[in-house]
Amino acid sequence: MTEQEAREMLPEVRAYVEAIEAASAEEDKVRQAAAARYPKRFDWDEEGQRQISAHNKVTGEAYRARVHAQDDAWSALKTSSDPLVRWIAENCAEYRDHARQVLSALPATLGELDALAEQGGWCGVWDAFRQRAIDAGAMPGPVPPSPARKAVLDLIDREGCCAMGSASRRRIGEALDALIQEALTSAASATEARPVEVTA
Repeated sequence: MTEQEAREMLPEVRAYVEAIEAASAEEDKVRQAAAARYPKRFDWDEEGQRQISAHNKVTGEAYRARVHAQDDAWSALKTSSDPLVRWIAENCAEYRDHARQVLSALPATLGELDALAEQGGWCGVWDAFRQRAIDAGAMPGPVPPSPARKAVLDLIDREGCCAMGSASRRRIGEALDALIQEALTSAASATEARPVEVTA
């Protein structure tokens, strides 16, 4: 975790990330020490059997300690004052790697989280959890498109080879926003450039 990432995270998320990274680092340290302490663990003689048994005991304990520490860190997220952080902690334990990416991005808009899911290639999982979080009131839902925007998106659906998914609709929506902004800027520039008529 970089210093910039830490500054941008919510405090409880930063504490979670620091805890799981520390737990992983501690397990790695124990594993490296065990590998150095039991160099003959792959030998087939009696000493090799003794060393592999001792090695497995030490690394097994380190693994369990790491899992326990990471479970505690995850459980601590359930006390967050942020409704989305709390909802993720209560409902997304089986997707912790993906959840960490979402948590680390907070605070974020729905569009920014949709873009993150698209970049990560986990839109299918995200779409399901996204709707559940919206239904639970953990985050605001998307703003319904205006009738004109909906008509444009529906026309693209009909004229295309297949219906657009949510990611495609989001990208088209962003393109429409950019086009509208460009038109507004051009109109404002034209108004400013118009000569002032002086009446007698």
